Amino acid sequence: MRAVRFSAFACVLLFFALASNASAATVTVDISGFLFRPDTVFINAGDTVTWTNRDSAQHSVVFLTGLGQTENFGLGQSSSLRFIAPGTYKYICGLHGQSMSGTVVVEPADGPIAAASGGAPTFVPPTPTPIPSAGVVVRGADEGPELPAGATNTSVDGGRAAVFGGIGALVVYMVVRGGALIRRR
Repeated sequence: MRAVRFSAFACVLLFFALASNASAATVTVDISGFLFRPDTVFINAGDTVTWTNRDSAQHSVVFLTGLGQTENFGLGQSSSLRFIAPGTYKYICGLHGQSMSGTVVVEPADGPIAAASGGAPTFVPPTPTPIPSAGVVVRGADEGPELPAGATNTSVDGGRAAVFGGIGALVVYMVVRGGALIRRR
């Protein structure tokens, strides 16, 4: 009986481990006091950076390496971009120049990068779609996911697999636990 409980517990732990590895992170950069805060962010390939304007003045994000740019966005508005290629990406505010600068450092992913769904990766409204380039996937909110060049499509989405694995582990645990309760009667 202890082995069954241990197995169920191990399945639950595996579910949480898979779920945490399957989803990409989002890092927030606030724009306030005419500064990007923090001015340098470290992310893994597949993660998203969201810039949120906390100033009353309008700002934009312009990448110095030709990745594209956002249009101006005002107080309370945000713009996001998902990075898929490792590297260092320097940017400035298109309205205020070098006095407002930041850096995104993208480390290699631990495993395959899952395709995004539901509009990510994208510069989101109020910005138009920027000019795409190598290393960054830019998609509109109404477009489906697109894999980066050279990536192979596995028909199993990592997040979906983690959810179904967790549900399966929970069902197994409930069946085993229910059987144990029935035997006690």
